[in-house]
Amino acid sequence: MNILLLNGLPEEIDGIEISADFRNMIQMDLLLRDDEITDFEKTLTALNLLYPEIPPDVTKAIEGLEWFYSRGEVAEPGESSAGQQSSPKRAFCFEQDANLIFSGFYSVYGISLTTIEFLHWWEFMALFEGLPEDTLMKKVIYWRTVDVNKLPKGEKKSVIRLRKLFALKNSTLKKQLTEKELIQQTLDRADRRYLEAQALLEKRQSGD
Repeated sequence: MNILLLNGLPEEIDGIEISADFRNMIQMDLLLRDDEITDFEKTLTALNLLYPEIPPDVTKAIEGLEWFYSRGEVAEPGESSAGQQSSPKRAFCFEQDANLIFSGFYSVYGISLTTIEFLHWWEFMALFEGLPEDTLMKKVIYWRTVDVNKLPKGEKKSVIRLRKLFALKNSTLKKQLTEKELIQQTLDRADRRYLEAQALLEKRQSGD
């Protein structure tokens, strides 16, 4: 677990340099949600997005990728992740909500996400989560996630209408996975296949 205010923003993992800019991780988020790309291709591309040079220990590199992408919410490479809880279901899409995210950062922080040279992924997400409730992005997240059954009748009708207007495309909110759940699901499958292929190769080599 990494505590941002104590440990700061990581620029390396186990002494290995990483490309920590938020754009790389947004690309990875979109990549992992593309059903037309295989798990192996997703993992290889994701590793290339984070590491200028992929470390020789691919399993450890994948663990580092998961740890960085989840912003330290999973165990660091080599540590146990027991007892960690999953975060709430996601209620936004970097592609669909790009304009709302851009306008929120620009109006609140004076940051232009299209021209800023570098913004650390963890810093970007901290600022994103800290957007005021009166920004349209935060209102949209509220409309998508609030339990309408607990709302007064008048507000319930309005929220249902706005939820339909700003619905996430090509998927239902209930089926949306968190970033942590998605990357763990994808990379776990790819990691198993890598280890199986490695074991098969070693078996063949020992039989020669």
